[in-house]
Amino acid sequence: MSSGFVIIGAGPSGLYLARELGRFLDNVIIFEEDRELGLPPHCTGLVNINSISALGIAPPIVNTYRYVRITDLEGNSVTFDFMGNSIAMLDRPGLENYLAEGINASLILGERVLEVKPSGLVTRNHRNVDYSIAVIAEGAVGSLSGKLIPWRQRYVYGVQSDVRSFRSNGLMPRSLDEIVVIFDRRLSNHFFAWIVPRDSHEYRIGVADDIDVWTKFTALMRMVDAGGGKYFGGKVIIGGSPDHVVTGRVALIGDAAGFVKPMTGGGIVMGMVSARLLADSIINALNNGLTAENGLAIYDSVFRRLIRGKITALSAASHILHEVMGTELNAALKSLSGVRVRVSDYDNHVGAVVKAALVSPGRFLRALSFIMGGVLSQGINDILSMIKNLV
Repeated sequence: MSSGFVIIGAGPSGLYLARELGRFLDNVIIFEEDRELGLPPHCTGLVNINSISALGIAPPIVNTYRYVRITDLEGNSVTFDFMGNSIAMLDRPGLENYLAEGINASLILGERVLEVKPSGLVTRNHRNVDYSIAVIAEGAVGSLSGKLIPWRQRYVYGVQSDVRSFRSNGLMPRSLDEIVVIFDRRLSNHFFAWIVPRDSHEYRIGVADDIDVWTKFTALMRMVDAGGGKYFGGKVIIGGSPDHVVTGRVALIGDAAGFVKPMTGGGIVMGMVSARLLADSIINALNNGLTAENGLAIYDSVFRRLIRGKITALSAASHILHEVMGTELNAALKSLSGVRVRVSDYDNHVGAVVKAALVSPGRFLRALSFIMGGVLSQGINDILSMIKNLV
């Protein structure tokens, strides 16, 4: 079997790439190992509505949100007001099916790609496929991309479920448009937990961490008297970036290429941004008399010059934040407790922190002193090791 452009993975990144390429090309084929689009679900599905609009899509939405309240188990909290319901929980199966509607590509479900060789790829059904360009959009798993472009990922594992709860306490959202994020070492050593309303008394509750995730998840479920629902989740990349996103005639996009928001592990919008960047690079190359491989080179160059450094810097900030969780971060939350911050962009986490600083500079500096005390207490060798692992 021969094909021009092969995409491996029919998640948001792969389908969005097929959508963009299919406007100009007729020889795109997508392989997806699962038999249904969007299933099994993996992530919470939270995105900035403005970012989705900027990508030119309008997928189905479960609920929208205005507030994000960051709290610990003692009730110390900071609330971020995004001034309008600018955050959305996407219907994840609905997103994939929406992106697949009307794409100019052949979609093959239930067929896993086992190997990508320079001469072609091999599927579990013993299909050998030639390609002019192959794009790996396999998500965080890294089974194919890791063999071609190895890189050091920082990741945690997430477990979540859609449940019902009638409990009213300090952990529960105060309204249907408020998301609760819990930073507390008793629930997560190096990440956080979350409670996101879906409807009246219906919530998406989850925990991510590097150890004992199931134990911590069940503890949170007991705290809020939640029950019912199927469990889902998986690996969540929160740091690291490959040196390159192209090797030969193969490109990486989405989580496989490190296109995530390190603070939260969110990859839906970032993944589609990487797909848009790759599609534009290929199409512009072809329109200017160059080859598709020239387009891959453009994509890789833009990634290295404009994107990799930002991802690495945010990965470092995320690492510092999650490493000092515990007494230092609890003290910081206590110092800032009760502060309300108005923020315009859900995707700009650094901007949100700066806004918090401007609302109450004195309290923010005290909070920062707690956090920096925690970082410095790790010792010079530990800090040097941390930096070495991030670059």
